[in-house]
Amino acid sequence: MYHQRHHIIDFLHNRELNELYASMAIRSFALSLISIFIPIYLIQLNYSLPAVLIFFAIINSTHIIFSFPVAKIAARYGFKHSIFFSIPLLILFYSGLYSIEQFNWPLWLLAIIVGLSGVFFWIGYHIDLCVFSDKKKRGRELGAIKIINSMFYAVGPIVGGLILTFGDFKILIAITSILLLLSALPLFFSKDVHEPINFSLKKIFKGQKIKDALVFFMRGIDNGIGGVIWPIFIFFYIFNNYTSLGIVFSLSVIVAIIFTFIVGKISDTYRKSILKIGTALNSFGWLLRSLVSTTFHVFVVDSFVGLAQTLITIPMNAMVYDKAGNKGNMIKFILFREITTGLGKVILFLSMIFVADLIYSFFVGAGASLFFFLF
Repeated sequence: MYHQRHHIIDFLHNRELNELYASMAIRSFALSLISIFIPIYLIQLNYSLPAVLIFFAIINSTHIIFSFPVAKIAARYGFKHSIFFSIPLLILFYSGLYSIEQFNWPLWLLAIIVGLSGVFFWIGYHIDLCVFSDKKKRGRELGAIKIINSMFYAVGPIVGGLILTFGDFKILIAITSILLLLSALPLFFSKDVHEPINFSLKKIFKGQKIKDALVFFMRGIDNGIGGVIWPIFIFFYIFNNYTSLGIVFSLSVIVAIIFTFIVGKISDTYRKSILKIGTALNSFGWLLRSLVSTTFHVFVVDSFVGLAQTLITIPMNAMVYDKAGNKGNMIKFILFREITTGLGKVILFLSMIFVADLIYSFFVGAGASLFFFLF
């Protein structure tokens, strides 16, 4: 644990990264206040479940379509600037949610806006980490980053749930937007990297491995079920209470933080082994989710899956950045990952429109997780 704290301190004193992670900490807290409640909010506004699933399919379709032009913009103007560009778009999206009852904004328009925000953020974030992280210490470095972000993310769902219990969604949107504005401030003081790189759309998939494409595609399915379908299921079938939902999500994040100290330290030596263990546990966790019926069940299973996701995320991201390699291949590989992961989410959400029971998606998640063994 001492060594993990040491790496966190190293990060905070890294002049290339400290502003980025200060921004990320604020952003993590802001989004944790509201993210898990958005699909529930839309359903409570009388949008049908198929409409909500189409909304998320459009978000990820936007991510796929605009990944290439956004990467060109990021390469030209800077990867931290790409992260900054995502913030006003995200605030515009939340403003649309805030006033959707008054102006009846079409969901597809809001989906495109937040999809653009996401692609600006993730491309800038992943490439920035590729540039500045140390290949020999990536597991520990990514573990430190995850701990910093998770500490802020852990309290958000509880606070968001309390705000929704005693206030309303508009108050939560306003608070989130203010915090997102604050998260932009550290980026103005950070040194950026912007080096135009010549690459073409047709070359993104050239030379890529089919097994990597399958892993990223299935990772998209796994993330889509966990981030959208699972919160909808447990809210309407288990809790029907914002505070309970927030508490359970926060506690599961705290459990994940505890294991991140250990995983980050050893993943540089045993990346593939840790990823395989996490893959097996995650697949089993999805099967357990199909059996939950009480709040206690949800907490236990979510904590278990939180551990599994930690065992997957840290080594997988480190291996992704290793595979991205030098600057000539870096953007190409990150784009390849973003497009295939987004495609997995799109196929998932469109397929679930025709499925009557959400529990079936948990079995899909169990099967999708097994493909991580290929990475």
